[in-house]
Amino acid sequence: MKRLLLIALLLFATLNAKDISLSNKEASVIAHKIWLNEGAGKKKYLVWWNKGEEFASCGIGHFIWFTKDKPMWFYHAFPNMLKYITARGAKAPKWLTPSTPCVWNSYKEWQEAKRKNSPKMRELTEFLDKTKTLQAKFMVYRFNEAKEKIINYAKNPKLRNKIEYNLNRLLYKKGGSIDPQGAYCLIDYTNFKGDGTLESERYQNTGWGLFQVLENMDINNPNKYQAFANSVRFVLDRLIKVSPPERRLYRFRRGWFNRVKTYER
Repeated sequence: MKRLLLIALLLFATLNAKDISLSNKEASVIAHKIWLNEGAGKKKYLVWWNKGEEFASCGIGHFIWFTKDKPMWFYHAFPNMLKYITARGAKAPKWLTPSTPCVWNSYKEWQEAKRKNSPKMRELTEFLDKTKTLQAKFMVYRFNEAKEKIINYAKNPKLRNKIEYNLNRLLYKKGGSIDPQGAYCLIDYTNFKGDGTLESERYQNTGWGLFQVLENMDINNPNKYQAFANSVRFVLDRLIKVSPPERRLYRFRRGWFNRVKTYER
């Protein structure tokens, strides 16, 4: 059994992880699934700000958008997403460019703009509603950019093989074609919690991105989706435990774990 597992590990480790290429229809399906995770599929959540956080969360992937006065150490996804989709024909409001900081400086300012349905709130919401498929393609692009970085982040050859094996096991079916559910798992989690290689995204020297999930996956579990979901639960539980108490991440646990259920289906 161990010998067969080793052979499978080596075969997957030598498989070149091709870039995922999705049609507009496929991208729309993934966009909808991710949008259900992030904002229950409701338009009103396209421009959001979680109480207690220092940044807005915009688009179907709730891409982080920092204020001018309080940049954070997390991956600044909104400007990169905006740059990607406008380069592919999306027409942003005239006041919005990839270098524009969040137009609300606090949760309170955002809340007031939301209550009044201010012009910028309306324009940004409509823009993000019309570009959901392009936003999904940005998430695919982000994952494609992250694949080799995630694999090479493991300095130990044995761990590197395990990371590559688990990534390719999810990404491909036995015949070598792309596995849509596995691709969804990888793309969604990369968007949700990052690729795990950013050293600034650590609490107590502990990361919570895709690298850490692949690292902790059980390669002996024959159900790859279940193995991925179980590892995600472990990594997210650990994140809650090691995070600063003032961030109160425990309040997100139920929603996070509901999301994890979609990885097993």
